[in-house]
Amino acid sequence: MLQKPSRNNLSAQVTDNLGRWILSGEAKPGDALPQEETLCTELGVSRTVVREAVKSLAAKGLVDSKPRRGTVVLPKQSWNYLDPQVLEWQGDEDSSSMLPFHLTELRRAIEPSAAELAALRAPKEDLEKIQNAYNTMAANIDNLEAFMAADLAFHIAILHATGNPLFIPIANVVEASLHASLRITNQDAQDNALSLPLHEDICQAILAKDPKRAREAMLTHLGDTAGRLEKA
Repeated sequence: MLQKPSRNNLSAQVTDNLGRWILSGEAKPGDALPQEETLCTELGVSRTVVREAVKSLAAKGLVDSKPRRGTVVLPKQSWNYLDPQVLEWQGDEDSSSMLPFHLTELRRAIEPSAAELAALRAPKEDLEKIQNAYNTMAANIDNLEAFMAADLAFHIAILHATGNPLFIPIANVVEASLHASLRITNQDAQDNALSLPLHEDICQAILAKDPKRAREAMLTHLGDTAGRLEKA
């Protein structure tokens, strides 16, 4: 159900409101959104705010707007699932609880190659970022939020270390995956302690410039994540 936004940052709030409405399934592919005038009245905002929100949704592949026909929700194949906001909406509206599995599957297809490339190409400053992120994880086993932040920094540092900018958008997937899965698989310090050696293996392989070992270590880590998700 659509809700009136507060008076701050209206366009962003209307975008969020409509995006969640679509991702929840209340507005299905092929459905037309309410007319512009109706949205203005229902949400208590101007036409400019509604138009900006619709443009933002169109940029995410969620809707298509044309004169006379109005704004229609596009098929799911058109949605930009890797957009940070779309990932957030998926997580919040994921009634099937499949999102953590889908994210982990995608990571298993990409991150082992990223680890391999990082071992081959990473300059000294990127190696230091990977090492520092691992050290921060090790120092925060008892703190889930700090551990998760360091875990995210570790994986993002590896993506950057590939030297390939096309790996960078996968950081959105990693962040969404960690938020979705760590609260299931790492609920106490013991869980963090169990995953730490897997990260150490990845770190040491990249630092040693051993691409094959780095790939295998990342595959092992993500396989462990998938297995713990299944058990949970």
